[in-house]
Amino acid sequence: MLVTLSYSGSNEYSEYRDDVIVFSLKTKTWSRPEIRGEVPARYLHSATVYRNRMYVYGGFAKNAKCTYVLEEMRILNLETWTWSEAYTVPARYNHSASLVGSKLWIYAGKDEAGSTVSDLHSIDLTTLRVLPHPGITGKVVLLKSQHFSEVIGNQLVVFGKYPNEATGTSPYGLWIMDLDQLEWRKLDIDRCLEDGVWNYFTIVTKRPQNHRQIESSSALEDDPSKNSGGIDLDDSGAAPSLIFLGNTEKERPQPYDHFRDVLSINVEYLGVFQVPPSTLQTHMAMMLDNEEFSDFTIIPKGSERKIHVHRMVLSSRWPHFKNMHASGMIESTRGTMVLPEPYHVVHAFLTFLYTDTVDADLDCSVVCDVMVMANVYLLERLKKLCASILHRYHLQIDTCVRIFQAACVSQEHGLKKLSQDYIFRNCGAVMKTEDWFLMWSQGGDGSSSEQRAALEEFVDGIPEEASLEVKPGSKKSIEGVSYDGTGFEQALRKDV
Repeated sequence: MLVTLSYSGSNEYSEYRDDVIVFSLKTKTWSRPEIRGEVPARYLHSATVYRNRMYVYGGFAKNAKCTYVLEEMRILNLETWTWSEAYTVPARYNHSASLVGSKLWIYAGKDEAGSTVSDLHSIDLTTLRVLPHPGITGKVVLLKSQHFSEVIGNQLVVFGKYPNEATGTSPYGLWIMDLDQLEWRKLDIDRCLEDGVWNYFTIVTKRPQNHRQIESSSALEDDPSKNSGGIDLDDSGAAPSLIFLGNTEKERPQPYDHFRDVLSINVEYLGVFQVPPSTLQTHMAMMLDNEEFSDFTIIPKGSERKIHVHRMVLSSRWPHFKNMHASGMIESTRGTMVLPEPYHVVHAFLTFLYTDTVDADLDCSVVCDVMVMANVYLLERLKKLCASILHRYHLQIDTCVRIFQAACVSQEHGLKKLSQDYIFRNCGAVMKTEDWFLMWSQGGDGSSSEQRAALEEFVDGIPEEASLEVKPGSKKSIEGVSYDGTGFEQALRKDV
């Protein structure tokens, strides 16, 4: 969608609005789509577009009796133009919202009491979880809640006025925070901003063309990194630029809120670098099963397809392979190794050796088998990655028994407890699954030592006070129970 969106605010009559206005960058026309659902009119909120949704956070609203601060986030579907229900978030207005990846970072503003705050929290837009960020080092003290925030890579940049107790003045300041380190750092650009009024700040990847230039000051002559106006210090234009809009004339109306001059500063001259993301994982993944430079092959069980690999990579990442190669075993001399696992499991295992990652979208059974391989070959990081993926993405009715068995075999005790508790909580539905039947039938008759061991561990984990109860209900039913960590207590119904 090649458009720019505007949502609500206050009009010339100080009326709060809930309008959605769309400007098409292709046709250069304005439109008002028909919106489904109702939300409170507001202003001093933030509106951020991520994929095909617009996230409207907080703001100031009013009813017939009073004005109040909203502690909600609404989501507008930009395909159906339908508002979501309200999601509870910390109350804020006059704050800033910055999108980094799939996280929306909310900084400063005013709270429900009208007090200026300087805290930082984020919202994971994939789960809609609010994530507080305590333990931030460094400090930003804004003169008032109004400020600007932008993003450079994984760094949050904040611009605004701050009280300088040493001079008794309120100069402009610029701070930056690495969102991985959560540490504020003040950038040294005060001398660039000391002359004039600066009413707007943003970051662009290319410098604006044909903007009005500001004559260089003595501060710039002393330190060329404090570039002002349109004096380009770097013709490449590769680095982002800080853009400030305002007026540097000594005689100007007060208060002044217009834009006459542009101050452009290359961020790299301030020691801020936008490091491109690493391509190592991508390039290493491309090497796997690439016959051109391969010097070894892995053959999975029951597969005629060989997987082409590299001795150096496997030796550095897989101690078992290194020991095998050093011992002069027949596999090392022939350049071929047969593994007893199926192709998809072996390929996922080798992908980890090349990229240090496990794809969360892999089938549950594949991740379970890779976790078992990790335990066999003492690859602790791989085992924990698999356990985390199985718990977060795959623990469901039809997979919990398989995960429990794999956790038992892998000696992954945390995952074993989590999956067993899940089975207890959902025993009625789980008892209908094929994996449940196989665990009891094959484990009970001893046809599989691993399934037998898993069955014994499952039985050992059942509390002594566990019981099944049949209770009368509004419909004819057979009632089972679920486990809450202390015993079988909550009823589960199966209609008959």
